Amino acid sequence: MKRQRIGVVVVCLGLTFGAGAPAAEDLRVLPEKIDGAAPAEMMSHYLHRLAQQSFESWKQRYEQLKTPEQIAEYQKNLREKFTEAIGGLPQRTPLNPQVTGVIQRDGYRVEKVLFESQPKHYVSALLFLPDAGRHSPPYPGVLIPCGHSDNGKAHDTYQTMGALLAQNGMAALVFDPIDQGERGQLLSEWPKLSGTRAHTMLGIGSILLGRNTAGFEIWDGMRGIDYLQSRPEVDPKRIGCTGNSGGGTQTSYLMSLDERIVAAAPSCYITGFERLLDTIGPQDAEQNIHAQIAFGMDHADYLMMRAPTPILVCAATKDFFDIGGVWNMVRCAKRLYTRMGFAERIDLMENDAEHNYNHLQRQSVVRWMARWL
Repeated sequence: MKRQRIGVVVVCLGLTFGAGAPAAEDLRVLPEKIDGAAPAEMMSHYLHRLAQQSFESWKQRYEQLKTPEQIAEYQKNLREKFTEAIGGLPQRTPLNPQVTGVIQRDGYRVEKVLFESQPKHYVSALLFLPDAGRHSPPYPGVLIPCGHSDNGKAHDTYQTMGALLAQNGMAALVFDPIDQGERGQLLSEWPKLSGTRAHTMLGIGSILLGRNTAGFEIWDGMRGIDYLQSRPEVDPKRIGCTGNSGGGTQTSYLMSLDERIVAAAPSCYITGFERLLDTIGPQDAEQNIHAQIAFGMDHADYLMMRAPTPILVCAATKDFFDIGGVWNMVRCAKRLYTRMGFAERIDLMENDAEHNYNHLQRQSVVRWMARWL
């Protein structure tokens, strides 16, 4: 037995170090290019090709939307598919709102608010209200979902947006998304695991359960509108929504699905999936709705699903969300609004800046809300 084992070792060594083996033998299995792509990129290349076919199908379908009946059917079907893709929406339960503090400022006050979008699922928010001596209630109400700031509603741009609306006679509710501001989920890892990273971690588990991180944000926003409408200072029929970056994403979703929103202004998000895939690629979990390219939902659809709702798209020329994609999507929506006879209800504010929610964007939003609310 011992001699046999030694023999096996010798044979193996001979196979490994045999003098007859060529020094530079080419052991590649795959060629350098497959359909014009390197092997390491073949899956990406394949998926991109499938996406391109879907983009072409989307364009053909879009061109067929001519009559009011066709447009209404398209809107209904896509809203249903969108809702299904995020796993549906929960049942409404009591908000159990609390005001935990009030800060008086020049011309307006800020209330610190908690409400439950689902049982024991608390949403922390700030309600900006004009002084009654300067503006007469009931006021229009504007929902402001936050972008991906770790400090959520405490970020200066979102507080400034709320203050500017209040100074111009509108109530504004700024709320923390999950994993931002005061809404940490995994407290042992907080704040290392917050914002975009935490949303994506939650997204992995959500996919396995047939839902999407976006569902949490959308439902929080809808319940935020419920809270605005519950306030006696707010006119429940005059509700707007605006947000920047990740808040622009949430605004796009909410204005697509919630019929109570009568004016909207998403900022620094709309660009279109064709340009997105050609530039920076897919984004955070809540910005990737399962199979949406396959079933035909592009960024222009967020603008068209509730047309002719007044929408101002705020964009930045130097944004990482490609400005060419913004123009393509807004042009598609503008053509549809024009077919419906309401061309003036959709517009584009292009700001010569990088990704932002600066004073030019905010002033444009306030003018738009004042016009339509």
